[in-house]
Amino acid sequence: MIDLGGFWNKLIFVDLSGRDVWFDGLSEDLWEKYMGGVGLGSYLFTKYGGNFDPFSEKNPIIIMTGPLVGTAFPNSGRHEVVSRSPLTTFLGESNSGGRFGFELKRSGSDGMVITGKSDVPVSIFIDDGDVRLAETPDLWGLDIYETQAKMKKEKNYSVMCIGPAGENRVLFSSIMNDEGRAAGRTGLGAVMGSKKLKAIAVYGRKIVEVNNRAEYNRIVKEASKSIIESPVVSGFRSYGSMIWMDGGIGFNDIPANYFMDRNFQFDDLSSIKFHEEYSVSSYNCAACVIGCGRTVRYNGLTVDGPEYETVAALGPLLGNTSFQKIIEWNHEINRLGMDTISTGVIVSAIRHFIKAGLVNDGSVESYYSGSFEKIGQMIQDIAMRRGSGDRIADGLYRFASSLGIDRDLIATVKGLEIPLHDPRAFKAQGIVYATSTRGADHMQGDMYQIDIGGDHPDLGIVSGDRFSVDSDDRVRTVIRTQDFRQVYNSLIICYYAQPDPETIAKAYALATGFDSSIKDLVDRGSEIINLKRRINEGLGMRPEDDWLPAIVRMPIEGESPESGTSDEELISAIQRYYRLRGWGRYRPPVR
Repeated sequence: MIDLGGFWNKLIFVDLSGRDVWFDGLSEDLWEKYMGGVGLGSYLFTKYGGNFDPFSEKNPIIIMTGPLVGTAFPNSGRHEVVSRSPLTTFLGESNSGGRFGFELKRSGSDGMVITGKSDVPVSIFIDDGDVRLAETPDLWGLDIYETQAKMKKEKNYSVMCIGPAGENRVLFSSIMNDEGRAAGRTGLGAVMGSKKLKAIAVYGRKIVEVNNRAEYNRIVKEASKSIIESPVVSGFRSYGSMIWMDGGIGFNDIPANYFMDRNFQFDDLSSIKFHEEYSVSSYNCAACVIGCGRTVRYNGLTVDGPEYETVAALGPLLGNTSFQKIIEWNHEINRLGMDTISTGVIVSAIRHFIKAGLVNDGSVESYYSGSFEKIGQMIQDIAMRRGSGDRIADGLYRFASSLGIDRDLIATVKGLEIPLHDPRAFKAQGIVYATSTRGADHMQGDMYQIDIGGDHPDLGIVSGDRFSVDSDDRVRTVIRTQDFRQVYNSLIICYYAQPDPETIAKAYALATGFDSSIKDLVDRGSEIINLKRRINEGLGMRPEDDWLPAIVRMPIEGESPESGTSDEELISAIQRYYRLRGWGRYRPPVR
C-alpha cells in the first residue's frame, strides 16, 4: 500500500451475491488525478460498471469520501454515491451530508464498491475497519427513521439506508442517512432496493493523517473564520437554505403553479415567518461551521427540514400556502425515502396537466380534490407503488410521455425533474440544466449565485447580465463554474462553505502532499466532466438529450420579454458550449 496524506488508499469491496468482502487500493496517480468523491467514483464506474440495466447485479453502487473528509476542514463531512441511474439511465450521482462520510473515512476506508445482489434483505456493518454482512429481514419494510433507530441500538452508528420507496424501486427514491440527510437525486435508493441492501452502518474513530499537520490546522482555522464571517453564511445560519424564499423573490427566481406564473403570496411562506411560527432548531453536519440544517418540533415529532427546494416545490409550485402541509409532506417523503425535489415537481406537474385537460384519469384526479388533503395519500401510494401511484413512481418524464404529453411541457432534463431555480431569472442556469451530465441540476453549477456577485475572476468565473447567454464569455463562465463544482464534489465540500478558492487548494496540498493550485484542480474538474460525458455516451446519451423544455423558458406574463429563451437562443448557447468544451457538433432535438 502507498502512503498518502488525506487518503487511506483503502477501498472496501462487497459482492452481495457471493457474500464476499475484500479490500484494495489504487495507484497514486489515480488519487491525484481524480481527487476523490465524484471524480474517483466516476473512474471506478468505468472499471466496475457499464451498460448494464440499473437493476442488474452488475450495476455497482460506489460510495466515496474525499481527501478532506474525516478531517476538521470546515463543511467537509460529506460522501458521494455513484451508480447507473434508473431514472435517467445515465450516470447517477448524489451526495449527502450528516456523519456518514466522516465516519466511513474515520473507519479507515476511503470508500466502497458494492456489486451483486442478495436474495434476502441484508445490511453492511463497518466497525473501525472490520466489515461484516448480516441478513436483516426484520428491517425490510421499515421507514428510514425506524431503520436507523433499530440499527443504532447496537452502537452509535451512522446509518445509511433506504425506505419503502427504495425497496419498491421508485425511480426517484433516495438514500437517507443520519435522520433526514439525503443523497436524494437520480433514484439511487432504487438501486440499493434492487440489491436488497437495506442499510450500511458505520462507526469509525481512526485519525486521518495529513501531510503537514501544523500548516493544515492553520488553514482550517483560516477557512473556518472566513466562512463564519461571510454575510451570505449569516443568512444560512439564521434561517437555513429557506432564506432563499425571501432572497430569491427579488430576482423572480421562485416559480409558481408548475413554472407557469408567479401568482403567489410569497409572504405566506417566508423563512422569517416559518421561524416565528414553529419551534425550529439548527443542525450541523460533521465538521460544519454553518448549521443550515433545520429540525422542527411538530405534533410531538422532530421533523427534518424543510429546505428551500422542498418549500418551493411543495408550496408555490403546487399552489399551496400552508407551511403545515409542507412540513407533513416533507416528513412523509423523507420517512418513505424519496427525493423531495422530484416528488414536489411531479405533484405540481400532474395538477397542471389535469387542469389543462391532459390527464383524464379519475383515480389520479382524486388526489387533488379539496385543499390538497389527499396529497399525503398520493405520496404514500407512490412509495408503495399502489394504485395510480405505481405509474407515477416511474418519474415525471415516463408518466407524462405515456400520455402523449409534449416534451416541452415536461419539466425534466434527461429524465431528472428540474429544481426550483428558474432559468428565466438566471438564463445561464438553464444552460447548466441542459448540459449537466446527471440531468437538471442546480448543484452542478450555481449560476444563480454567480450572477448575483459570487464570481471568481481568477478562475474565469465572472458574474454578468443574468438575462444573457449570447457570448463566449458568458458560456465560458458556465463551463468553469461546472468545472469548479466538480472540485467541491470530489474533495468533498458543502457548496454553502465558500472560502477563498486558493484556500481550498492549499488545504488539499497540505492534506495530500500533491502540490496543486486551484487552477490545477479546476482543470481536473473539467477532465472529470469529460469522463462523465464519455460514460454517458457509452450508456446511450445523445447530443439532443442536452435540451431545456419550453415550460421553463417561456416568458411569464408581466415580466421582461428578455427573460424568455427561444429555441434559437438555446441552440446557439449550447452550440457555443459544445465548441468551447471541444465536444464536436451539437444536434438539437427534432422539433
